[in-house]
Amino acid sequence: MSFKQPKLLSYLLLFLIGYCLPVQSQAAYHAHQIEAVYIFRIANFIQWTNKPLESPLIFCGESFDPVVQTLIKISTDKRIQGRNVNIKINGEDAENQCDIYIANKNTKPSELQAMAENILTISGKKNFTHERGMIELRQVDGKVKPIINLDNLENTSFKISSQLLRISIIEGGNNK
Repeated sequence: MSFKQPKLLSYLLLFLIGYCLPVQSQAAYHAHQIEAVYIFRIANFIQWTNKPLESPLIFCGESFDPVVQTLIKISTDKRIQGRNVNIKINGEDAENQCDIYIANKNTKPSELQAMAENILTISGKKNFTHERGMIELRQVDGKVKPIINLDNLENTSFKISSQLLRISIIEGGNNK
């Protein structure tokens, strides 16, 4: 009987370790991490018509923004549509060289309006598309959903893939 108890105890211990380990190893992701991944993925669905294929794709944002910091980490040594990925932070004359500008909660609508037409603006900021932003990453039913404002995309020098439009909530345009 003493032989069976340690064996039973071993099985119980293995069961508990196996049951508890996946829960402990599934660390919850922070909102800024999820937002950064979405921004990186969304860039795959944008085509810049006036940008040479050999030039890098440039993301811009503020150095204090955790989304930008996460994007720096996940984009290291990665390519999008065969292009190298560069991240420029404020103070590097970023706004004049951006392909994608990552706005934060402090970004003003007037700043977005002043940006060139070839810069895609994106943010998780609430009501971002109502403040001249182009793509908002909004929480809908516990999931992140891209919101695209077609009015804010008028006269841009890039195109958004129909695949991205299909999975997004569309504002503006014919949806007024």
